[in-house]
Amino acid sequence: MNVVLIGYRATGKSTVGKILSTKLKIAFCDTDLLVEKKMAMPIREIVALHGWDYFRIKEKETIKTLTKKKSAIIATGGGVVLDQENVNLLKQTSVIIWLNAPVPDIVKRLSKDAQSKAIRPQFTTGNIAEETVDVMKQRLPLYEGAADYIVDTTGK
Repeated sequence: MNVVLIGYRATGKSTVGKILSTKLKIAFCDTDLLVEKKMAMPIREIVALHGWDYFRIKEKETIKTLTKKKSAIIATGGGVVLDQENVNLLKQTSVIIWLNAPVPDIVKRLSKDAQSKAIRPQFTTGNIAEETVDVMKQRLPLYEGAADYIVDTTGK
């Protein structure tokens, strides 16, 4: 069985995934990194050149491949829950853990992370705080619906 980590940007999916992978001695896969590798460009460029819909198609292809694994830690992109087919595929072979944090924590993490600004494309034209509030309103029920377990990463 796979362990899938879902959640908004900067909630710790990649960090926790790497720790779990090391402790459990099983493979770690990051869907965003796999899409970037397949496309030979960062997500920011993929989205700029082809749009979010195209990125989501590539993300789904990656999910379909990863669900064939039997024992892996999988960190997903924050928007993986926007497509119910992704959630259904992941639920067939995985336990899904939602890493959750309050908006102020997320904004603080995103603001402190210089790499985040360079590699993560914005969803809206607003500032980080406004964007996070707006996107989280849409995604919270999707994360809740997909999650088998919830882990609070507040203050981590």
